[in-house]
Amino acid sequence: MRKIFITALTLLNLMPLTGQTTLTLDEATRLAIQNNRTLRNAALDMQMAGEQKREAYTQYFPKISASMLAFYSFDELVKGDGVIPQEIALLGAQFAPMVGQPFSYNELDRGYTASLSIMQPLYAGGQIRTGNKLADIQRDAMRLQLEMKEKDVVTRVTDAYWQIAQVQYNLQTLDAADRQMSEALKTVQTYVDAGLTQRNDLLKVQLRQQELTSNRLKLNNAEHVLRLLLAQMVGMAGEDVNINANSIEPEPPGSVFVNSQDAVLKRPELQLAQKAVEAGQLQVKMERGKHLPTLAVGLMGMQTGFGGLSDNTEKYVDRSRANALVLGTLSVPISSWWGGSHAIRRQKMKLEQARNTALDAREQLQIDIEQAWSNLTEAYDQVGIARQSVAQAEENLRMTADQHRAGTIALADLLDAETLHRKARTTLAGALAAYQQQRCAYVLKTRSNDERQY
Repeated sequence: MRKIFITALTLLNLMPLTGQTTLTLDEATRLAIQNNRTLRNAALDMQMAGEQKREAYTQYFPKISASMLAFYSFDELVKGDGVIPQEIALLGAQFAPMVGQPFSYNELDRGYTASLSIMQPLYAGGQIRTGNKLADIQRDAMRLQLEMKEKDVVTRVTDAYWQIAQVQYNLQTLDAADRQMSEALKTVQTYVDAGLTQRNDLLKVQLRQQELTSNRLKLNNAEHVLRLLLAQMVGMAGEDVNINANSIEPEPPGSVFVNSQDAVLKRPELQLAQKAVEAGQLQVKMERGKHLPTLAVGLMGMQTGFGGLSDNTEKYVDRSRANALVLGTLSVPISSWWGGSHAIRRQKMKLEQARNTALDAREQLQIDIEQAWSNLTEAYDQVGIARQSVAQAEENLRMTADQHRAGTIALADLLDAETLHRKARTTLAGALAAYQQQRCAYVLKTRSNDERQY
């Protein structure tokens, strides 16, 4: 199983609820890959491509067919009457008395014929071999598409996972703000009782508390929806799913760096474009093969039988007969070249298009990897800036709170300091989540599914 290095947000250690399932990112990703219906369909596509390959291989085998025809007639098929002509006397003196004698015949009212043929293609313009190679490419293409879809699933699960972490971090921020406002309310109440400040300061603190309560409702609702979404992604729809992200420092982006020129070769998008070029080359051969001669040899065995023959006829005709034939067929499509040459040129043009697409894909994918690296390093720097802002905001809030308790500054300064502190922590939560998402995106773009690590 892929090893996932989970980094980032300092989360509240919530006590698990009854029946609640807590997942790490590794577990969530693994379950999503196992249970995603799109990936199941993609896996079935790959299996179907395998069956298509095995079907194409059978074209090398001889073609065997059997047939049988039986009939029964309500009247004899061969009927007639007449007189024996005088020419019969020429056959010998013994036939002379028969001249002029009447005769009649009624023959054949049933019969059958059965045959078995075996044809082995020797040459079909290379179409059989080319068809097998195309089936191989189709199977590889299905595998690459499965890999791409799996990466898409991992991206969506990772995004949802860190969005939940971001919301939970912001809920912690609201907890700290609630405690700060509760202390401020006690201090202001003491000053009001002592007549040192006006009563409207109490209202300002209470309004801030109501604002925090409103924000909490929004965050709780967002967390609920995101957890439902994550549960559906991992195949646990309707269950209570939570996350378990470790509170460790983000790893520097250098730990996952890969040279873009090397990484682009592992991109399934590029490999798929290259497969299209290979398929285009084979399609040219296939089209050319349609207009080349075909040669096959074979063997046919037949058994025939007749019934309803008169006794006299049966003296000279066998009631059944078996026979065998050795066959050879040669087909030369002469006139097909009139249109076939144009079809071949059309396939060559499609091949040129595929080559241009592959070259363009390589350049664009390398740019995509470079951009992903820039996004990752920028996200890491943003985390550092956000941490400095939080540290400064915490110190500012601490000093302001001390001065407010000492009565040397107004309540408005304390509320401003709390707002700055909350904003700084919210920015840090977003920066941490964004870094994790960018890290996942970079890893997915630079590694195959079997070697990626987060």
